[in-house]
Amino acid sequence: MQKRLLAALLPAMLGCSFAVQAIELSVEEKQKMLSDTQSQESAQRIVSLALSEQSDQANFNLLRIKQPQQEVVRFLAIKSISESAPQYTSDLAVFVDAQRKVVPSLTIVEEGNGFRFVSSAFSYQIMAQRLIDGWKLNDQEIELYVGVENEQLDLRSWLTENPDQASQREKLLINNVDKLSDEGLVYLVGQITDNNVLSWLPSSDLMVAMATASNNPDLYDIVWKMKADSALSRELERLGQDGSDFSIQQMIVASQNPSLSERSLQLLAKYAPTSQPAEDFLVSRMSNQSDAQVITESFQGYGYNSWFNQWASKYPEIFNR
Repeated sequence: MQKRLLAALLPAMLGCSFAVQAIELSVEEKQKMLSDTQSQESAQRIVSLALSEQSDQANFNLLRIKQPQQEVVRFLAIKSISESAPQYTSDLAVFVDAQRKVVPSLTIVEEGNGFRFVSSAFSYQIMAQRLIDGWKLNDQEIELYVGVENEQLDLRSWLTENPDQASQREKLLINNVDKLSDEGLVYLVGQITDNNVLSWLPSSDLMVAMATASNNPDLYDIVWKMKADSALSRELERLGQDGSDFSIQQMIVASQNPSLSERSLQLLAKYAPTSQPAEDFLVSRMSNQSDAQVITESFQGYGYNSWFNQWASKYPEIFNR
């Protein structure tokens, strides 16, 4: 909600900054402004916010600074970010993109030999563009990041409004879902999990990509209820290799899908000796004859013969039926 409010306010605040009349500076005036301690400290606070996935607050704080100091702080902030050479996230890219779109109002004049050359006093636009170029981001990626991070992108509309672009947009999101901020990902996932009636779902490839990136149990619940296909099978295998507590829980849930049940049991059997939840679940499934055969053969395949004998002694009621 806060992001949406800030996103709505930013254009108006940017409009106010655009209205500032151009001011000419001398070289000496420019250096004095760059040396201002207050501007330097303000820039570092902005940078700290921008690098900690708080681009909306960074933008808001920056635009609250009065001109001409705002322009100096913007330059110092972008310069500091550029020099730190950070790996990009969608949130940071949104911040940098916003700065490259702000028209500078401070100019510097150089004269000599009958020529008068006027240029931007603080070249934050050029530095911001270089950052974007260095990250190899295109306009489609920036548009996606802005929409998600400002909580303005309606996932269903975005993926279905133009059938000719649907496949391209889905691939774009799949390739960039791991670059989204935690808040941005929560916003996207919520558009699926918060619906009481699911009249539409993205493809299984996108659903799995979002589930993998978010580790959201509610989203996984929906994924495992989908028709099993290669995307779901690949994710099940990935979870089987991971073996974390979360992955084991998801394999248990996945086993409720008839098409994934057998493979889920086979993968869970690998962790029965070390995971109590996996062991307890497999015990509960031993009452089904076909499941019991899958589980027993899996134990043998993993070389758990000695452990299996101890397990059989631990649960005699299973084998005395």
